[in-house]
Amino acid sequence: MESIKVFAPASVSNVGPGFDILGFALEGMGDVLTLTKTDAESFEIEAVGAELPLDPDKNVATVALKSFCKAINYDGGFHLKIEKNFTPGSGLGSSASSAVASVFAASQLLKTGHSKKELIHYALDGEQVASGNRHADNIAPCMLGGFVAVQQTDPYLGFGLSFPANLKALIIFPDIPIKTFEARAILPKALPIGTGIKQAANMAGLVHGLASADFDLIKDSLHDYFAQPYRKTLISGYDEVKRKCLEFGAYGFNLSGSGPTMFAFFKEDAVLDELKTVIAEMYAVIGKEVKFHESKINPRGVEVLKD
Repeated sequence: MESIKVFAPASVSNVGPGFDILGFALEGMGDVLTLTKTDAESFEIEAVGAELPLDPDKNVATVALKSFCKAINYDGGFHLKIEKNFTPGSGLGSSASSAVASVFAASQLLKTGHSKKELIHYALDGEQVASGNRHADNIAPCMLGGFVAVQQTDPYLGFGLSFPANLKALIIFPDIPIKTFEARAILPKALPIGTGIKQAANMAGLVHGLASADFDLIKDSLHDYFAQPYRKTLISGYDEVKRKCLEFGAYGFNLSGSGPTMFAFFKEDAVLDELKTVIAEMYAVIGKEVKFHESKINPRGVEVLKD
């Protein structure tokens, strides 16, 4: 086998009280990466759908791939065709999708026998280039699928969470650029212990609500005191979008990653066309476009695509 095609899903991170801890994978949105062996000893990058760094030392996919190849003593070359079907910088784990796709594809193509969990370490090397941090709350759900809690990154330690089969997320992505380093810089360096207690209580409530399919508990627990109060100030219309989603029956609302993407939980049978129209009209007033995506939780994570 000289070539392989894989799909690595987009993901929502910083889920409610799970700052740098909780993430879940999405259906129908992510990277398609085709990895092909070459006779050269270099890595060539072809980007489709977005402008990406073509320097192998600056592209998250090739940085992760280099780390993996070094670990397995493989000195061959690759051509990477990276097809982006969602916007980098959206708060949906774009860099994680690319990093995960490259190391998973290489492991499958070279038949190294690595488990997905073992590959997380190398994908994190790519993530660090993009964000400056080795945080796994996008990497882990993208790689493993489902709803994931991250306990530590080096070495990776985490676990999957149970979640209701009829849970879906409405992804709301307004055209408002936000840089990850700016979103981190706006956060306070210290918080009162009482704030930490409220965050921990909500984390416990959210995990139990997901496991027991208690949608009201999910709604009551999906509150973040660490990042949302500060980062929402970077997103025009945040409070109004949240209010509208809750009016239409959302079981909680929050930011995805650093933003500007927001998400709201609904039951699978919820019809959201009217809500999406209302939100789109709100942003049209201020001259902004907004995109939407409805998705159940993707339980598979990164996977090989058949031609």
